[in-house]
Amino acid sequence: MKKLFLLSAIALGLTFTSCNKDDDGGNNSAPLEGKWYYSEEGIGANGQVVLQDYDDHEVGCEKDYIEFLEGGVFKDVDYYNTDCESYTDTTVWERSENTVTVGTGEFSQTAKITLLNSNVLKLTVTENMGGQSASYITVYTRN
Repeated sequence: MKKLFLLSAIALGLTFTSCNKDDDGGNNSAPLEGKWYYSEEGIGANGQVVLQDYDDHEVGCEKDYIEFLEGGVFKDVDYYNTDCESYTDTTVWERSENTVTVGTGEFSQTAKITLLNSNVLKLTVTENMGGQSASYITVYTRN
């Protein structure tokens, strides 16, 4: 599956040093509920962060998105061909202060909310690989 953030994707997040400027831009207490469109994704390691525009949106279709619904329901929707067919992965989510966990058991993924305001959500997932720490960053926007 292409976007395994929240089941590994979300093409994913950063805890390291995104930028203090970015982190200070939101109050992180804004509501998480709603539809969030993939905007940017990247990786951070050794104090460096590289973000790129999310380019997997299918031309002519609605943009790929995630949705946090009331009651703890999470959806990850991916449009995958020119007929705008979509694949929807549905699971559960839970927020605890500045973290969000999507999925259950061994299929869960916890991300740090590094920025959250009315228009932007930035999630960071940090993993250790061979003694090195790397962060996967995904930025979402609301319309």
